[in-house]
Amino acid sequence: MIQIIYLIDCLERTPVILTNLLKHIPQGLIAERRIEHKWSIHEQVCHLTEAQDILIDRFQKFEKEVNPLIEGYEPPSNRSTDYYFNLDMIKELDRFKQSRAKMTLMLKAYDENYWSKAGRHEAFTPYNTQILLTHCLNVDYAHIFSIEQLGFTKAEFSNQIITVP
Repeated sequence: MIQIIYLIDCLERTPVILTNLLKHIPQGLIAERRIEHKWSIHEQVCHLTEAQDILIDRFQKFEKEVNPLIEGYEPPSNRSTDYYFNLDMIKELDRFKQSRAKMTLMLKAYDENYWSKAGRHEAFTPYNTQILLTHCLNVDYAHIFSIEQLGFTKAEFSNQIITVP
């Protein structure tokens, strides 16, 4: 159970890490799509916020169902490529902080039995509550790494930027 508490504590810290990182990024790079067909920093932050509701729903699905099927996330096909640009990143960052606080409170309330529940995922095997918890943290780190790459890599090294969508 110690590892579960540690992972939840790490998730709880993500908003502080993200906010601190964003303070150091030149403002002009926030909305710039530095890599063709990849998200900007603005879009990365807005996606992290949107993902919170999806993740909370997945945790709750394990609470309500035996061996739940977790479907992979695909943005709606009719969504504009500028969807995230139409959102206010600062408001979304605040919403991320609130959603993450709600999620970590919920996770801390689950008993030891919850953390041994198995499920199914259409793209991953095996899949369970502990893997979902780790997945949340990995998604945080992937997006934070992408934001760092997009925010600090010098122009002459932009062909070396590694980023998720």
